[in-house]
Amino acid sequence: MTHTAKLLVSKLCSIIDKNKYLLIEGGIATGKTYIAKQVVASCSNAKYDNQGKLPPGKAEYYIHSEIVSIHPSYSYDDFICGISMQTENDGISFEYQDKIFLSMVKMANDSWVKKENKKYFLILDDINRGFISGILGDVLTLIEPHGNENYFVNTRDGIKILLTPNIYIIATKNTMIESLEQTHYAFARRFYSITIESDYKYMDDAASAMTTATTDVSPNALYNRVKRIVNDNLSYRFRVSESEKNRYILGHGLFQERDILSRIKYQIIPLLMQYVKEGILEKSATSDINILKKIVISKYTKDYSFSESNLIELKVKSVDKSKFENEAVTHRPLINLVSRIKEQGLLSDTDIEDAILFNSNVLLRIGINGATKINGYLFVKKADSSLYLLGNRNLYKSADVIKIEGEDYSIAGEMQPKEYNRWSEDILKDDYVNEKNSTSPNTVLFLILKNYYQRFVKNCKLYLEEWPTDNNIALLRMFALEEWNGFVEKNRSIIPSSGNADDNAAANKEVREAIGSLQLLWANRGELLSFGGQNIKVEGVYKVITNTKYKEYIDTMTKLNIHQMIMQGPPGTSKTFSTRGMLKYIGKGLDNDEFLTNEELNALQIINYDDVSEMTEWNKTNPGKQPTIAWDIVQFHPSYGYEDFVRGIEVSTIKNTSGTGSYISYDTVNKILGKMASVASKEEHKNTKFFLIIDEINRANLATVFGELIYGLEYRKEGVSTPYTVDKSNKISLPDNLYLIGTMNTADKSIGGIDYAIRRRFLFFSLLPDDIAIKEFNLESLTMQSEIDTQKEINEKALKLFNKVSRLFDSVNLNSEYFKEDVQIGHTYFLVDSEEQLYLRFKYQIVPILREYHKDGMFQFEESESTGDSLSGLLNCISGRININNDENTVKQIFDDIIAEAVS
Repeated sequence: MTHTAKLLVSKLCSIIDKNKYLLIEGGIATGKTYIAKQVVASCSNAKYDNQGKLPPGKAEYYIHSEIVSIHPSYSYDDFICGISMQTENDGISFEYQDKIFLSMVKMANDSWVKKENKKYFLILDDINRGFISGILGDVLTLIEPHGNENYFVNTRDGIKILLTPNIYIIATKNTMIESLEQTHYAFARRFYSITIESDYKYMDDAASAMTTATTDVSPNALYNRVKRIVNDNLSYRFRVSESEKNRYILGHGLFQERDILSRIKYQIIPLLMQYVKEGILEKSATSDINILKKIVISKYTKDYSFSESNLIELKVKSVDKSKFENEAVTHRPLINLVSRIKEQGLLSDTDIEDAILFNSNVLLRIGINGATKINGYLFVKKADSSLYLLGNRNLYKSADVIKIEGEDYSIAGEMQPKEYNRWSEDILKDDYVNEKNSTSPNTVLFLILKNYYQRFVKNCKLYLEEWPTDNNIALLRMFALEEWNGFVEKNRSIIPSSGNADDNAAANKEVREAIGSLQLLWANRGELLSFGGQNIKVEGVYKVITNTKYKEYIDTMTKLNIHQMIMQGPPGTSKTFSTRGMLKYIGKGLDNDEFLTNEELNALQIINYDDVSEMTEWNKTNPGKQPTIAWDIVQFHPSYGYEDFVRGIEVSTIKNTSGTGSYISYDTVNKILGKMASVASKEEHKNTKFFLIIDEINRANLATVFGELIYGLEYRKEGVSTPYTVDKSNKISLPDNLYLIGTMNTADKSIGGIDYAIRRRFLFFSLLPDDIAIKEFNLESLTMQSEIDTQKEINEKALKLFNKVSRLFDSVNLNSEYFKEDVQIGHTYFLVDSEEQLYLRFKYQIVPILREYHKDGMFQFEESESTGDSLSGLLNCISGRININNDENTVKQIFDDIIAEAVS
């Protein structure tokens, strides 16, 4: 927690200590709930003693806290007290129950009487999601700061509620959520209200608000860039006041350092684009957002998280110049130099492996495994180190290891401190293989540094091709080249006066001292170097690894610890198909490019939540084992609710024992999310990833469907209270091995149903129309060349039709309220294996959906009386000027003209 955050927590603790009731307001991801929880924890401090000082010997107050996530269906009967419907012995009973508020009040009352020095905190999260006045009801009168005086009211059920001084309430309110009711002033006046503005100092005490260069991809710089996009493009009607403007600044909590570029790509850019679509930002903001997109899809980046710094684990650490220059025994200078390069972090672990650790240019030794010759480099697997021998001596030091991707590796030994190779221009050649000079310290050290500098300079050069205006990297590259050339000259000049051991040892020491004088090598990231009268900052450049899209999806969810995502796109972009593709990829294992077959994937769908041994068909045929993945699917629709998704009462009929009749049975049960959470939490399933696919996720009211589990999406493993009790517990927690994958049609009018507070808990991956999918359709499944050639011809015709249709979604034809990437129909409409099938798709699928678009006012073209070109004919089909059912010949001619046109 930063100093800024600590100051805020301290301030709020003092406020609630005296005021008892606190309302924390703020926009998206400003840390409202986080701060509320920190306040609760900090109020155990003895200095917050307004309810009464601690007795001698007591160091702090005991804290009891509960958190309630407010949602549209939450009510007085869920929060205070009331008659609850319970299931028992296949029937329903109605009984009075204390709910979370009254239960806590009674505990607090009892504790106060016993003088136990306890504090009871209730956090009401997102109060504007529900009807807070109805939830509190007549208890609202009770919520009034009364100092240390007892105060009570009678509820509508006749229960006397006594509010003792040891009860505190913190409410949070997301100002980006439209409240279900107008501000309830009787509620507001009882709470001390404070607004948390978005400010990166809550993330980093050294945060700066200065305008930064485009190429700066630090979290602080990206936060400032996004804030500037919002401020510069906010629609006029949202500029009425400074507080109104601040509502729309994306919160600092979204800009955590961990994998920031993925967070920008899959969370922040989708949020900004939704701002544009809803008119919060002017459409001109898209140009700024596109620049932001360029930053996150670059091939090279200065973001250290792309250094893959977790691949290599060092044994020797904290190597400085003194340690390097003075440790001269055998291989010690080598391990010290590699450790310094790794810890400095200017090269990624992948670069270090490729350029230094496993590069024959640095060192090559030949080993024998049976009758086979094998290559050994600067490092070899420890298990294989005994295969590399010089006579009876091991060439690798098995005791001195590093770990590479979890496996032990040994470094080349047999370095002779008193052996020195005289300078040869050959070692400057890129294709030089260091086999003959593999025991000379000066040669191996030189070659390690040669590859260090060359790789760093190359990365800078490639980065500058994308970001030519980054003056710091340009200067840093020039500095590295100049320093390296100076080091080469220094090595040329180190010549032992004779070939005796002492002269060689002195020459090796001179080499180590020359290495110790290299400024770039011994500078840490963020430090300044002086070059040409300017200060330049030391920073690395790293290649952005491009994985398969499915690997990228799961890696992003894992790195960001956000285990729910939405695949979004217009109709026909393979969203549901891609969810299955992702499961096939993960189910086969992440270390290869193979996929499960359809049959294998289907065998992993959950068919029995009650019996682990028969959970899936796979479990039945693999007794005693657990699968890599297990999954299930549900489709949302407008009438889908909490009781269908999380928990509810299930009604069924059961035949009586005589078999002559039946009776109705009522049971409180988990529904699909509750079931999957329960199964995934079992110890035997800790290594299984569970996936719940939610098709058409935006068709339901997510705030109602998820209820209090909206909180659980972010705070995994925390038990969340539900209105229903299953297996003697009214709580559900979502384990980390449970993933939610939603699909969302961006052309659907119900898209606005996902509010911003829910959106920030999901990652959004866009699936767009893909012409390559059309061009390559079905080719891999064919073996005969004649069949391949025929399919290529069909694909070419389909591609022509696709390109013609895609022109309709250009800005000249598309209503300005719509975005091409949201509505352009996708490639799946064009994946066919015959021309006849393509025509049927055109007539009965493509034209009808385009007509619906036209009726909805999506297109703004004018009808044309001309039929002399295929585009005019297509437009007339869409507008209805041509009746596609009655004018068969005309429609077919338009189709033929389109697929016969030359490629433009």
